[in-house]
Order: sequence, then C-alpha cells, then structure tokens
Amino acid sequence: MIDSYLKKTEDALRKLFDEKRPLYPERLFSAMEYSVFSSGKRVRPYLMLLSADFVDVSSEKILPLAVSLELIHNYSLIHDDLPCMDDDDFRRGKTSCHKAFGEAIALLAGDALLNLAYENLFEAVKTDPDLITAASYLAKCAGAEGMIGGQAMEFSIDAFDETLITELCMKKTGALICAAALCPAFVCADREKFNALGTFASAIGLCFQLKDDLLDENKSEPKSYLGVTGKEHTADMVAKLGKIAFKALEPFENADNLRNLTEFLLNRTK
Repeated sequence: MIDSYLKKTEDALRKLFDEKRPLYPERLFSAMEYSVFSSGKRVRPYLMLLSADFVDVSSEKILPLAVSLELIHNYSLIHDDLPCMDDDDFRRGKTSCHKAFGEAIALLAGDALLNLAYENLFEAVKTDPDLITAASYLAKCAGAEGMIGGQAMEFSIDAFDETLITELCMKKTGALICAAALCPAFVCADREKFNALGTFASAIGLCFQLKDDLLDENKSEPKSYLGVTGKEHTADMVAKLGKIAFKALEPFENADNLRNLTEFLLNRTK
C-alpha cells in the first residue's frame, strides 16, 4: 500500500481529533480516540483515494469523505463488539472499547463517531457542493439500505441459504466498500469508469468479507458465508470475485493502484 495515501488519511483524522479534543467530555473523547487510532488498516479511505485518482478527482477534494467513511466504519466496530451484538472482548489485538471504557461509554463513543462523521460531511458539502451526491450515497451505504440493514439481517433471520448470506455480506461489509470506490465517481467520472468501479466494488466488497471468513475459520459463525457454504466453496468464490474485479479494470491503463490493492486484499493473511 502507498504510504503517502495512508498518511493523508491519518493526518486528516488526527487533525480532526485534535480540534475536537477540548470540546468533548474527556472520557468519551478517550474512548473515541482509543477506537479510531488502534492500528486499523484504513482500507476504505485508502480505496477512496485510489478511486479518486482513477477518475481524476484530487485527493484533497475527496479526503473529507474518506475521513467520514473511516469514522463510520469505526463506530460500527464499537457497536459490533458490544454484548448485545457480537460480544467480542478484543479488537485489533486490543481490549474492545466496551471492555476498556464500559458499555455505556462505548455505546456513546460509537454514537459520537457517527455524528462526527456527518458533521464532517456537512462541513465538506457546505464548502464544496460538488460532493453532495457522493455524501448522500455514503450515508445511504451506511444506513438501513446498506451496512445497518445487513447487521439487522443477522439478528432477524434464523436460517440462511447462499443467496441470503450473500445479501447480508454485501450489505454489512460490501456497502461501505462500494461507497469507498464509487463516491469519487459521483463527483467526476464518465459512464465507462463509473460502471467499471461499480462492478469492481461489488466484487471486492464481497471478497473482503469472504476472505475474513477464511482467515477466521477457527471461530467461524453459523451466520457467515463460510458457515453456510463451507470452506472450499468460500475459497472458490474468493478466487472468482478476484477475477471479476481484475476484469472490470482491464480496459484501463491508469488502474494499476486499484489492481495492486486487489492483490493485497486477496493475499492478506490477517
């Protein structure tokens, strides 16, 4: 991964948190900071910056959306770990937020990160109306038609087949991946690149979740793609989705960075 792209996201997140530090209750701020700066890979904002390059949108223009996307992702992880959800005690090799700060503060830290994401989006579109459609799409992907809808499926459906578990994965994980890839295209892209990014994003969004299932095989849940379809089929699907992603980018000479990210996601070991 390109260090300068990762640094842009990290610096922007740090700047935002430094601005908010004196304004937020201390323990709430600490829980938010603990969760956001916890060695995450920043895949989603990184993908958004690569996609921006692909459609000739400047990284500075799209960076506020990339930051908001990462805030939304991290709020969802805090809530995912809560006892009422997945009840996980650890996240990224550290004690999960609710174990470190208590359930009430963890719940509020997630809420505050989500609200901060939208504050940041409103500030961005207020100064740059070109971002309005992209910001609206990001919000949709994060909500009940996307990530939250997928999480709700997990708790409201008892028996999954491959079709339902694929829909769950595409919403719960794939929606924010699609937002990362497509938000810059809403700002500026011809139809060919827009369609290619849509196909690419759908493929790697599902692939990302299936690869997670394979890496977490020892603690695979029944309501996971691996749990429903088995290891061999899941591995075959990862390979198939990788081919779809590469095929979508094939016509474009300036897609090398997106191809490299796809290779990284397919071959990652954690």
